[in-house]
Amino acid sequence: MYSYDYRISLGVQHPAVSSADISARLGLERSFFRDIGTDLLDGDGHLIRVHGFTRVSFELAAGKDGWLMDAWPQVVEMLQARVEVIHALNQEGADVRLRIAVFGKQAWAGYELDDTLVRLMADLRLGFHVETYFPDPPADPGTDDDA
Repeated sequence: MYSYDYRISLGVQHPAVSSADISARLGLERSFFRDIGTDLLDGDGHLIRVHGFTRVSFELAAGKDGWLMDAWPQVVEMLQARVEVIHALNQEGADVRLRIAVFGKQAWAGYELDDTLVRLMADLRLGFHVETYFPDPPADPGTDDDA
């Protein structure tokens, strides 16, 4: 296997609570947020309200030139410390997800999910989302794409 960069985050979509409240309850610093009812401007400068939910994400772990599997103990520990809060968020109608992004440097990179993490995700009813990003293969100078 080839090493790669990765980022693991916890995302919460809540129908009523602010991102600051969710952040305080989880004891984590927000890496991205958009609160319910946030005003936005469209391309013409008109005010629109499109956010019916608060969306907030928290970075749990990140690595460069490493292995995703090395981060599992840290992620499991962080989630276990917040079991009661995550259960409460679920009871309030929030959608709580674990997001993993893998940034490969080669055409192939692999990882395995930790058994403890998978059981904990099931117990917490966490959604799971994986994104993989790999570089485009170099163009073959012997081909003509315009033909």
